[in-house]
Amino acid sequence: MTADPPPLNGATVRLGHLPAAHDSVVVLLFCDGRPVMVRHRDRAWEFPGGHAEAGEDIEATARREAREEAGAELTDLRAVGYYVLPDGHTTVVTCAQLASLAPLTGEHETVEVRAFDVLPPDLSFTDGLYAYLLTELGLPGAP
Repeated sequence: MTADPPPLNGATVRLGHLPAAHDSVVVLLFCDGRPVMVRHRDRAWEFPGGHAEAGEDIEATARREAREEAGAELTDLRAVGYYVLPDGHTTVVTCAQLASLAPLTGEHETVEVRAFDVLPPDLSFTDGLYAYLLTELGLPGAP
Protein backbone atom coordinates (compact mmCIF):
# COMPACT_ATOMS: atom_id res chain seq x y z
CA MET A 1 0.00 0.00 0.00
CA THR A 2 1.33 3.43 -0.97
CA ALA A 3 1.19 6.27 1.52
CA ASP A 4 -0.69 9.39 0.54
CA PRO A 5 1.60 12.28 -0.46
CA PRO A 6 2.04 14.91 2.23
CA PRO A 7 -0.54 17.71 2.07
CA LEU A 8 0.46 20.71 -0.03
CA ASN A 9 3.33 18.65 -1.46
CA GLY A 10 5.07 19.08 1.90
CA ALA A 11 5.19 22.86 1.48
CA THR A 12 5.46 25.14 4.48
CA VAL A 13 3.14 28.12 3.90
CA ARG A 14 3.63 31.48 5.61
CA LEU A 15 0.98 34.07 4.82
CA GLY A 16 1.38 37.69 5.86
CA HIS A 17 5.18 37.48 5.71
CA LEU A 18 7.88 37.70 3.06
CA PRO A 19 11.01 35.55 2.93
CA ALA A 20 14.54 36.90 3.17
CA ALA A 21 15.20 35.41 -0.29
CA HIS A 22 13.06 33.73 -2.94
CA ASP A 23 13.44 31.69 -6.11
CA SER A 24 10.14 32.37 -7.84
CA VAL A 25 6.83 34.22 -7.74
CA VAL A 26 3.28 33.04 -8.43
CA VAL A 27 0.45 35.45 -9.29
CA LEU A 28 -3.02 34.59 -8.04
CA LEU A 29 -4.69 36.53 -10.85
CA PHE A 30 -8.35 37.58 -10.84
CA CYS A 31 -10.84 39.30 -13.13
CA ASP A 32 -14.36 40.18 -11.96
CA GLY A 33 -13.99 37.88 -8.94
CA ARG A 34 -12.88 34.89 -11.02
CA PRO A 35 -9.44 33.24 -11.01
CA VAL A 36 -7.54 33.68 -14.28
CA MET A 37 -5.23 30.80 -15.16
CA VAL A 38 -2.97 29.74 -17.99
CA ARG A 39 -2.73 26.32 -19.62
CA HIS A 40 0.86 25.18 -19.84
CA ARG A 41 1.63 23.36 -23.09
CA ASP A 42 3.17 20.35 -21.30
CA ARG A 43 1.10 20.29 -18.10
CA ALA A 44 -2.37 21.69 -17.39
CA TRP A 45 -3.94 24.78 -15.75
CA GLU A 46 -1.92 26.94 -13.37
CA PHE A 47 -1.58 30.49 -12.17
CA PRO A 48 1.10 32.50 -13.98
CA GLY A 49 4.47 32.65 -12.32
CA GLY A 50 8.07 31.59 -12.54
CA HIS A 51 11.65 32.11 -11.55
CA ALA A 52 13.01 35.51 -10.56
CA GLU A 53 15.76 36.84 -12.77
CA ALA A 54 18.97 38.23 -11.28
CA GLY A 55 18.36 41.61 -9.63
CA GLU A 56 14.60 41.43 -10.15
CA ASP A 57 12.33 42.27 -7.21
CA ILE A 58 9.04 40.51 -6.41
CA GLU A 59 6.85 43.02 -8.25
CA ALA A 60 9.01 43.00 -11.38
CA THR A 61 9.00 39.17 -11.48
CA ALA A 62 5.23 39.01 -11.02
CA ARG A 63 4.59 41.56 -13.75
CA ARG A 64 7.03 39.96 -16.19
CA GLU A 65 5.72 36.43 -15.66
CA ALA A 66 2.07 37.54 -15.96
CA ARG A 67 2.89 39.39 -19.18
CA GLU A 68 4.92 36.50 -20.67
CA GLU A 69 2.60 33.66 -19.67
CA ALA A 70 -0.84 35.29 -19.87
CA GLY A 71 -0.40 38.50 -21.87
CA ALA A 72 -1.66 40.17 -18.69
CA GLU A 73 -1.05 43.64 -17.33
CA LEU A 74 -1.70 43.80 -13.60
CA THR A 75 -3.30 46.21 -11.17
CA ASP A 76 -3.65 46.02 -7.39
CA LEU A 77 -0.58 43.76 -7.17
CA ARG A 78 0.40 42.79 -3.64
CA ALA A 79 2.60 40.17 -2.03
CA VAL A 80 0.64 38.11 0.51
CA GLY A 81 3.11 35.49 1.71
CA TYR A 82 5.26 32.64 0.55
CA TYR A 83 5.74 28.89 0.62
CA VAL A 84 8.82 26.72 0.86
CA LEU A 85 8.93 23.26 -0.73
CA PRO A 86 10.80 20.44 1.03
CA ASP A 87 13.79 20.96 -1.29
CA GLY A 88 14.08 24.60 -0.10
CA HIS A 89 12.60 26.21 -3.23
CA THR A 90 10.88 29.41 -2.04
CA THR A 91 7.98 30.98 -3.93
CA VAL A 92 6.44 34.34 -3.09
CA VAL A 93 2.65 34.41 -3.45
CA THR A 94 1.16 37.57 -4.94
CA CYS A 95 -2.42 38.57 -5.76
CA ALA A 96 -3.43 40.89 -8.56
CA GLN A 97 -6.34 42.04 -10.64
CA LEU A 98 -6.26 41.79 -14.41
CA ALA A 99 -5.97 45.27 -15.94
CA SER A 100 -5.76 44.13 -19.57
CA LEU A 101 -5.05 41.06 -21.62
CA ALA A 102 -3.09 40.86 -24.87
CA PRO A 103 -3.09 37.85 -27.19
CA LEU A 104 -0.50 35.17 -26.43
CA THR A 105 2.51 35.34 -28.71
CA GLY A 106 3.42 31.64 -28.67
CA GLU A 107 6.95 32.48 -27.46
CA HIS A 108 6.39 31.04 -24.02
CA GLU A 109 5.13 27.78 -22.54
CA THR A 110 1.46 28.69 -22.22
CA VAL A 111 -1.17 28.10 -24.88
CA GLU A 112 -4.41 29.44 -23.38
CA VAL A 113 -5.69 31.93 -20.80
CA ARG A 114 -9.09 31.54 -19.16
CA ALA A 115 -11.14 32.78 -16.21
CA PHE A 116 -12.89 30.14 -14.10
CA ASP A 117 -15.68 30.23 -11.54
CA VAL A 118 -13.74 27.68 -9.46
CA LEU A 119 -10.35 26.06 -9.95
CA PRO A 120 -10.54 23.50 -12.78
CA PRO A 121 -10.01 19.82 -11.93
CA ASP A 122 -7.11 19.48 -14.38
CA LEU A 123 -4.43 21.52 -12.60
CA SER A 124 -0.71 21.20 -13.29
CA PHE A 125 -0.11 20.69 -9.59
CA THR A 126 -2.42 18.35 -7.66
CA ASP A 127 -1.05 19.08 -4.20
CA GLY A 128 -4.00 21.26 -3.14
CA LEU A 129 -1.81 24.32 -2.68
CA TYR A 130 -3.87 26.61 -4.92
CA ALA A 131 -7.13 25.72 -3.16
CA TYR A 132 -5.45 26.13 0.22
CA LEU A 133 -4.09 29.58 -0.68
CA LEU A 134 -7.43 30.79 -2.07
CA THR A 135 -9.28 29.53 1.01
CA GLU A 136 -6.82 30.91 3.55
CA LEU A 137 -6.65 34.29 1.80
CA GLY A 138 -10.44 34.50 1.42
CA LEU A 139 -10.18 34.70 -2.37
CA PRO A 140 -12.76 33.41 -4.86
CA GLY A 141 -12.38 30.21 -6.82
CA ALA A 142 -11.66 27.54 -4.22
CA PRO A 143 -13.58 24.34 -4.98
